Amino acid sequence: MLRRFTWALALGLALAQGGSDSPPIQAILVLEEDAVEEGILRTYVGSRSYAIRSEEELKALLRELRREPRPPRFILQGGRWRGVEKKGISFDEAQALAAYREALRGGRKSFRLPARYTSPSPSLKDLYALGVREHLATGETDFRGSSRERAHNLLLASSKLDGLLIPPGTFSLNQALGPITEEEGYKEAFVIVGDRTEQGVGGGVCQVSTTLFRAFFLAGLPILERHAHSYQVAYYKPPGLDAAVIQPYKDLKVLNDTPGHILVQRSVQGTTLRFHLFGTKDREVRWEGPFISDKKPPLPPKEIPDPSLPPGVRKQVDFAAEGARVEVRRTVRYRDGRVREDKVVSVYRPWGAVYLVGPKPAPKAPPAPPAPSGGAP
Repeated sequence: MLRRFTWALALGLALAQGGSDSPPIQAILVLEEDAVEEGILRTYVGSRSYAIRSEEELKALLRELRREPRPPRFILQGGRWRGVEKKGISFDEAQALAAYREALRGGRKSFRLPARYTSPSPSLKDLYALGVREHLATGETDFRGSSRERAHNLLLASSKLDGLLIPPGTFSLNQALGPITEEEGYKEAFVIVGDRTEQGVGGGVCQVSTTLFRAFFLAGLPILERHAHSYQVAYYKPPGLDAAVIQPYKDLKVLNDTPGHILVQRSVQGTTLRFHLFGTKDREVRWEGPFISDKKPPLPPKEIPDPSLPPGVRKQVDFAAEGARVEVRRTVRYRDGRVREDKVVSVYRPWGAVYLVGPKPAPKAPPAPPAPSGGAP
């Protein structure tokens, strides 16, 4: 009797634990994912199966499949923008083990994993309800040649705008960025102050405002406040589509007059900074230019002493640019039949190349006089 009881107990444990020699059971994970495609919210349901041979394998699988929710992003696939998100997945290990054991006892070949799903906040459905449905426009600039500090500042500032939701009404870039200070992580880099190029906290943030301004301009949003730079900055080609910000005196402001919210999404590839705007498309935009007039030749180059450079080193930090009046024209056609025409006018002063120069090399000591030979006269 004892031998028969021991055998039955061992058989029961083998069924509960599974074994490397037993055929695997398929654990089925059912996935429900939302996507925005061509302005339409769609829900896709699919499944993945995983071969399980033991409870230990099941526990390891649960650890592998757990994930936190990821915020919605729009990705470019085959020339079309698609909104996607990843729901969070979690499991109750006891429930999963019970489902596995029940499948073993019933001789089934598969069982469904009892998963719990958590949507990100905001979710793709939330964004869709706010009107974030289609690609509106993309603005881009290249920061190749920037100093390490300048690149740090523009990447920091642009990261603060990634995922930003702009509701209908007036948008202020200075308000969205917050303080541009050392306490917020910004470093000193060269900035334009009047007719000078000098070190200042946050140098490079104007590349962020310029890139975002281009996206707003191409999306057809009314421009409420925009300031051109003093001169044509080499980073911002073509001319006439730059936007300088100096807190608290100069800001970039636009009006979101679209039917819903606008999502700002940043991307950085190499030295190319882009802002993509997503919302409800209710207009078409056509622009032309730049139209350049009143050209003036560049100024002579300037040298700025920089004791941090090695003696005799000369480093160019700004480039010569001619003065000019630059005009860019835009026509916005709304789907309700309205047409709005406007233009952006920039007056740039002539500018000379700027070089940082290290200290002058120390003068060489004169050669020592020859030593007496000591020979007989």
